[in-house]
Amino acid sequence: MLEIWFLFRVVTLKVCGIIGSPRKNGNVDLLVSEILKGAASGGAETCKLYLSDMNIKPCQSCGIDPNPKHCLFEDDMEQIYDALENSDSIVLGSPVYFDTVNAQVKLMIDRSNCLMPYVKKADGTYGFERRVKRPKKGVFVAVSGKDQKLDTILATVKGLFLWTNIELVEIFAYAHDDNELGSVKNDKLKMKQAFEIGVRISELEPFKS
Repeated sequence: MLEIWFLFRVVTLKVCGIIGSPRKNGNVDLLVSEILKGAASGGAETCKLYLSDMNIKPCQSCGIDPNPKHCLFEDDMEQIYDALENSDSIVLGSPVYFDTVNAQVKLMIDRSNCLMPYVKKADGTYGFERRVKRPKKGVFVAVSGKDQKLDTILATVKGLFLWTNIELVEIFAYAHDDNELGSVKNDKLKMKQAFEIGVRISELEPFKS
C-alpha cells in the first residue's frame, strides 16, 4: 500500500518570491505578490521574502571556501540559501536604481558568490564548483521609470541566475512616470499579466530529486 501511495502522490511545486524593494505594497511588491498568487492558484506552495527586513552583511571577499556551510557569515542570508536549495522557481523583483538592481538585491547577489567558489580539484587543477545542485526556473520583475533601458540590470540578474542554477524563463518589466505607491494596482492589464506568469510557473515540471 505504501508503494502504491508513493507512485501516485502529488508533488507540490515550491515558488519563492524575493522582493528587493523596501517599499511594501509598492509596485515591485504588488507584482511579485500577484505572480505568487497566480502560482498558488495553480496549486503551488509559495513563500515571500522581503530583503529590506533581513539582516544581510556585505560580502567581505574573504576567499575562504566555507564548505560545508554556504558562507562564513551566519545571518538572514541563510533564508535565501534555503530558498535557493529547496524551491522549484524563484521570482525576484527589483526597482531599477542607476540602471541596475538596488542595494538590498546587490547585497544578496554578492553573498551568493560563495555558491560557486573557485576551488582546487582532485587532479590539481582549479575551477568553479556549483554548490546549488537543484535547478530552478526564474522570473525577474523590474520596475523602472519611463524609457529606462534594462540592459545593465538584466546582465546583473542573469549573472546571479547563472551562479545559482536558475533558468530565466520570464522577464516582467513595468515602467511608470508617477510617484504613487503601488500605482500598478490600477493597471488591470499589468496585474493580469503578472497573475498569468504565476499560472505558467505553476504548470512547469517540478524538480525531481
